[in-house]
Amino acid sequence: AIGDLDEIGQKVEEAEPYSILKVKLGTPNNDKDIIKEIRKLTDKLIRVDANEGWDKETALDMCKWLADQNVEFIEQPFPAEELHSTRKLMENSPLDIFADENSMISEDIHKIWSSFDGINIKLMKCGSMEEAKKMIDVARSYELKIMLGCMVETSIGITAASHLAGKVDFADLDGNLLIQNDPYEGVEVINGKLNLPYSIGNGIKLKHNIEGLI
Repeated sequence: AIGDLDEIGQKVEEAEPYSILKVKLGTPNNDKDIIKEIRKLTDKLIRVDANEGWDKETALDMCKWLADQNVEFIEQPFPAEELHSTRKLMENSPLDIFADENSMISEDIHKIWSSFDGINIKLMKCGSMEEAKKMIDVARSYELKIMLGCMVETSIGITAASHLAGKVDFADLDGNLLIQNDPYEGVEVINGKLNLPYSIGNGIKLKHNIEGLI
């Protein structure tokens, strides 16, 4: 994800194989500057994570402005407890609003469905494949859009989550690319697309040459 104004050039270059950029905002003093700098370098589609960092006035202004910047949706504009503000924003925003911190487990969705257009599901937060599948089913019952997200993690979690990608609308599964010395191998990202392994089970393998990696 891109989030540091000083590293935009490097991050955009590193993301050259990918058709979509994930940008972390939530610092109102330079959020627009970050997007402007990216737009000097690329017109790729952007997905924004506001990291609970906006107030009401900033959020609506940013959503309207970002709608003209080839942005697809906004994640978690407000702190999780501010559901009323989120619902008001969703009703007035030209962009879809997705829950992240508000959608940890399936039970959360029953409480928040009317305040968001979609949810982000992370295996490392919900705790299991079964719970993730339950979250998908509950979200669909409320006609919410669904994104699969991740933490910075090994190929175990990313590969497991990838098996659910066919059931969701968006997949943001690159956490294993952000670590060094991943002791496992599984799903590969080739030209920005997930390529699942053909091995038995979930396809995860322990690397043979792991000495000194952990």
